[in-house]
Parts: sequence; C-alpha cells; structure tokens
Amino acid sequence: MTGWTARFGAVRTALNFLPKITSMSTRLLQRCLSPLVDLLLPPHCAYCHQALPKESDREVYLCEICSAAFLKDEREACRRCGVPVGPYVDPSGPCSVCRPKRQRYSAVFRLNLYKDDLRNAVIRGKERGGEVLAAALADLLWREQSERLTDWKPDVIVPVPQHWKKRLCNPHHQADTLAEALAARIQIPCRFGAIRKVRHTFDQSSLPRFRRVTSLDGAFAPRDRSLAGKRVLIVDDILTTGSTASEVARALKLGGAKEVAVAVIAVVE
Repeated sequence: MTGWTARFGAVRTALNFLPKITSMSTRLLQRCLSPLVDLLLPPHCAYCHQALPKESDREVYLCEICSAAFLKDEREACRRCGVPVGPYVDPSGPCSVCRPKRQRYSAVFRLNLYKDDLRNAVIRGKERGGEVLAAALADLLWREQSERLTDWKPDVIVPVPQHWKKRLCNPHHQADTLAEALAARIQIPCRFGAIRKVRHTFDQSSLPRFRRVTSLDGAFAPRDRSLAGKRVLIVDDILTTGSTASEVARALKLGGAKEVAVAVIAVVE
C-alpha cells in the first residue's frame, strides 16, 4: 500500500487509538466521529497496513497474519525472566538463566522473543509516527498475558524513563505509549515521572554484555514515596540483560514499592 492509501490507513488507525492515549473529552469526540471515520478511512493493520475485515473487532488493530507472526514461538517461557525453557523445566522459575542474576523484579510478562517480525515491529515502534504500532503491540500483549496480569494484580504502571537529554532527540518514547495503552486495558493508573533517570548513560545495545550489567548502577531514583506499598508493573519495549528493569525496580523499592514486575513486548534470548 503506497501513497495516499497508506496515509489514510495510518490516519484511520491513529484515530482509532485516541481513546487509549488521550483525555475523556477526546474519547467523546472520537466516539461521535467513528461512523464518519469508518466510512472515509476503513480500518487497517498497524503493522502491514492491509485493510482489516469490516466485521473485525474495533479493538483489534493487527491483522491475523501479523498477530500470528508475532506469536509464532510457542515454547514455554520462564515466568521470572521471560526466556524460553525446556519441556522438563518448571516455568515458574527461577531458571538457569535468571538464577545467578541480581534481579530485583519478581516476574516478566512478555509477548515473544526479539527476532524476525516482532523485532522489526519494535524497531518501527520507536520511529516517528510509531505510537500507533506500539499501542497495537500493547493490546496484543494484554490479550496474551491478561490472565497472568490479572492474577498478579498490579496497582500502578510505570514506564521506564529516559534521561532528559535523550528525550530532546527522540521523536517519542515507546515505553510511554506501551505503558499508557496497557494501563487503559488493565484499568489502573499510569504514573509518568514516578521514577527519574538521574544521569545520562550509553544505549545498552551499544555496550558489550559484561558492561551492561553495571552501566546503569544508580542511574534511576524515585521522586517521592507515592508508590509506597504498591505492586508496580514496569513497562518497556525490550528486555535484554534485565539490567535496566532491575535498576528501575531498585529505585521503586527505595520509594517504598511492595513488589515489582516487568511487562515488555520482546525478550532477547
């Protein structure tokens, strides 16, 4: 799909996502405009931009082919770190990967592994205009992990924060979009700014694995103790070594959080 057709598809999908990422007044406006939007801009998949069936669920913004591609790895995952485990390993963990780690969060809720189509989707979700695709991935994560997330009973969602210098350069922060869309699904508050990044660090992907473990030590700090006694769900796009999530969990616990878990789109195997 190219040219104006692609642009209309992107606008249509963006308008559908307004209820998840904006205020109540905008939600009311979107509800009033929905019939006109349906007529002028038929729904399209947020990843491949192919037209969705007219009878499809209004809350679904990924076609069946793309959804299946993002979920094609059916191996059991360790519930503590998200890495696939063998058929004879207890998935409740800890597994051989996370057992020796200094891990300050108790569980990982993830969509799949960081590879193939899902890797491309996560990368595209970071780009300018990627908010729609990021929110669609958050919806898919909720549909796949809703039972576990409901059982864990989070009180509040906190996206992994960026340093202010990086925010000036990036078109948008994917973790914020994922967190807000997921919070709307779970129907719990999303707290931006509960944690701040107090020093600038190199991108984790640019560092060798042995440096990632310590490069973020002390990089995050709580703003206050408003989350004291809460079960907090950290949200990010990718979990690689777990160093970032562990440091954010450390800061949350310094602020009084009772327990911390992590929700991500993809885990690096």
